[in-house]
Amino acid sequence: MANNIKILEILERAMKTGSSITAAAGFDVVVDHVVRAVKQKSGQLPGTYFETIEEFGSYLISKKNMSCSIELELQQEKIGGNMAIFANSLGTLGVKTHCIGSMGYPKIDPVFKNMNDNCMLHSVCRTGQCNALEFHDGKVMLSSMDNLKEMTWDMIAARMNQEELIGYFRDSRLIALLNWSELAEATALFQAVYDNCIKDGKKEKDKWLLMDLSDASRKSGEELVQILRLGEAFAEYRTTIFSMNENEARLIYKALFHREGKSRREMGQEISRRLSIDYLILHLPHCAYGYAKGTMVKEEGYYTPVPKLSTGGGDNFNAGLCFGLLQGLPLAESLRLGNATSGYYVRTGESPDVYRLYEFMQGYTKLERAGEGTW
Repeated sequence: MANNIKILEILERAMKTGSSITAAAGFDVVVDHVVRAVKQKSGQLPGTYFETIEEFGSYLISKKNMSCSIELELQQEKIGGNMAIFANSLGTLGVKTHCIGSMGYPKIDPVFKNMNDNCMLHSVCRTGQCNALEFHDGKVMLSSMDNLKEMTWDMIAARMNQEELIGYFRDSRLIALLNWSELAEATALFQAVYDNCIKDGKKEKDKWLLMDLSDASRKSGEELVQILRLGEAFAEYRTTIFSMNENEARLIYKALFHREGKSRREMGQEISRRLSIDYLILHLPHCAYGYAKGTMVKEEGYYTPVPKLSTGGGDNFNAGLCFGLLQGLPLAESLRLGNATSGYYVRTGESPDVYRLYEFMQGYTKLERAGEGTW
């Protein structure tokens, strides 16, 4: 079990000294339109929403061979895409982060001007759009990524200073390559980062690489295995983390073993044993599992049954996890920090800085000591 006191000490130190750590993240960025599907509405009175994906799905199925109209009520327009949400969360925790991606071109879309000041934006193409349907038990992402199809390594290098681009990925303490599943050229892009910035360089295992593939339902098993092997190549040079949710883990398991996955715990163990990487992370709403060097740790999450915002919860988890590892925390404490960062975000709709995260975790620790359970 994680030592919360150790985590609070690290956060106290970060509050006093700040951070000199740098990161480089790519490449997906979209504008998120967070919406709720209206179930019933009368005149100008407030309506009711579909509360769960199951309820919404059952309603759609009931309209088979007919037709229906669904009103989507806009809750918020915000930064979106795994990279942007992750980078903003990491930047809010104090890490200076180079963000290479689709924030708008030739001008950056105004919504991204709200990103934390620690985020240095290098925009190379027009942004994407996403309707994020929020429910109490999850979310449905309806994305339009056509603008991102033009994003290749050669195009990025042409619109940035290529030497600086290579330096961002080569020299940063952390590289984050995210949302492989939704980028048309993601495999080639990730391969180009390896070929141009990592391969044949120094083996620097004090530097880190995070890879989160996202929902790979549209990808073939062969494509999944190909990107997993690239992750293993990165692991020769950087301490490499694969982070995934349950849906993603089941797809990866099937691609590797050609059968359906077992329990979450066993599935994570078998994937971890098969891949030659340093850390495998399975993050779930109620807890997170971490696998490293043949061992497994489990940390309970900061679950709430009625989140204010779930879109981006996993990205905030990844940011908190990486922040902990970069600060030298063991895996258990880093998982707890990831869970806390995500827990704060889904309750408030905002990524915490180290001050707010300290207060959140301190309050939770007091509740645990009093035996009052979770928030």
